[in-house]
Amino acid sequence: MTLDQLLILTRIADTGSVLAAAESINRTQPTVSVALKNLEAELDLDLLDRSSYRAKLTPEGELLCKKARTIIAEVEELKTLAHYLSVGHEAELHLAIEAACPMSLVLQILKSSEDKYPQTEFNLEIENIWGALDKLQSGKVDLAISPWYQDIPRLESISLIRTRLMVVATPDFFPQGKELNVDLVKNFVQIVVKDSGLKQHDQRGGVIEDGRHWQVSDHVTKKSLIVAGMGWGRLQEHLIELELKEGSLLPLQIQNYPSVSEIDIRAVRRYGEIVGPVANALWQDLATLNQKQVRSAQADGRE
Repeated sequence: MTLDQLLILTRIADTGSVLAAAESINRTQPTVSVALKNLEAELDLDLLDRSSYRAKLTPEGELLCKKARTIIAEVEELKTLAHYLSVGHEAELHLAIEAACPMSLVLQILKSSEDKYPQTEFNLEIENIWGALDKLQSGKVDLAISPWYQDIPRLESISLIRTRLMVVATPDFFPQGKELNVDLVKNFVQIVVKDSGLKQHDQRGGVIEDGRHWQVSDHVTKKSLIVAGMGWGRLQEHLIELELKEGSLLPLQIQNYPSVSEIDIRAVRRYGEIVGPVANALWQDLATLNQKQVRSAQADGRE
């Protein structure tokens, strides 16, 4: 039994065709057929049900295929580990950062990594809402820094900082003297940042579905429109500190609507994945920052 035979078995299961399996690994159909027959002869098992037009594994083949996938994944992890051991560091790291996250926090960590690993190129991708987490789950980036919306299987995270989302508008945007409720505010334009996520998510970030909306591509544009009196919406408190202080934006209280929401900003990576020394060092720096935040919070609580 060889790794190549196990790979062929999984490709047949995935494609439903010996020909398609052969094409996916750049082999000829006879080569793949012979490899599968040799594996069946060695194991004394029928792995492929040849009674139908579409290639389908027998129950024994399905069980073997499931185990084969585990073995192939472990071999790939070994190859990754061997690569990192041979080169000593990663040539580049890809990070996805949700645009509303405090950049001062991110830059603090990246500056430390750049000083220690100048040979590694850091590629930053700025995303909105679910974009950073979706890119991480799809394998397009190595690390994400993003608001944490819900627990996600196969991801591990480190809490970095808690921020607040506040519902704001200019002082004269809504009619004076009227109590704000959802039925009233839905008739006024709500400025919404378009989600850059790769898939549809249920969480819509406080969007009133049957209300009026303007969609924008980033948080800076959203803030500009709200400051200009063009609409209302939720913004990270750290983005509007000056406007709140000056009174050009006012926090709003809307009945039956979350006027203020606590947001947990986290560093996130795929659970159990072998990473290179630079990615691991970056993760450890983030963990250290988390510990400092915890100690600071504990000290504030004692005062």
